[in-house]
Amino acid sequence: MMRKSVVLLVILPFLLLACTHIGKRPLSISWPQEFDYIEALCEIDVMLKARQYTGDMSLRAAYPDRLFLEVYGPFGNTVLSVDRSRDHFVMKTDDEELTDENEFYRLFRVRIADIIEDLTLKGPLGNEGDHLVRERPEYTVSYYLKESDSRICWKVPEGDLCMKFLEVSFSRERSLGKSDSGKE
Repeated sequence: MMRKSVVLLVILPFLLLACTHIGKRPLSISWPQEFDYIEALCEIDVMLKARQYTGDMSLRAAYPDRLFLEVYGPFGNTVLSVDRSRDHFVMKTDDEELTDENEFYRLFRVRIADIIEDLTLKGPLGNEGDHLVRERPEYTVSYYLKESDSRICWKVPEGDLCMKFLEVSFSRERSLGKSDSGKE
């Protein structure tokens, strides 16, 4: 009886560790040629001169003007949320709420309208080796859309912002519902 308890105590931590990593393995993602709506669970990696952060994120984007994203802290708490529609913008952090979309640009050096276009693959894309690219005047977007490694990275003068997609759903139809704040 004692021997079984010792074996169980030795094996249990490894089982728990294995369970915590099962959900993090990205599934095979097949990106369609055209879509207007994307909903995803991601890992975000922000490496800018002024801020660094790595964590989990959920997002929804509907071309041309809707974006909702939440970035989560290590304990599952929301550390950043962005809710943007045609005539509505709110960005919340732990200590402030901003309603000016230009503040998002000031912090991350990427415009939200461009992020929506970039996420929904609208506009011309070029090839650079094994991945697609989009050259914008102020930054470059790199698309690594292989089935086993789906990432989109924004290279800005201050550093990089990357999203690694873990689960994604696409739709050609635009989502016409209300934003999470209830605004159209």
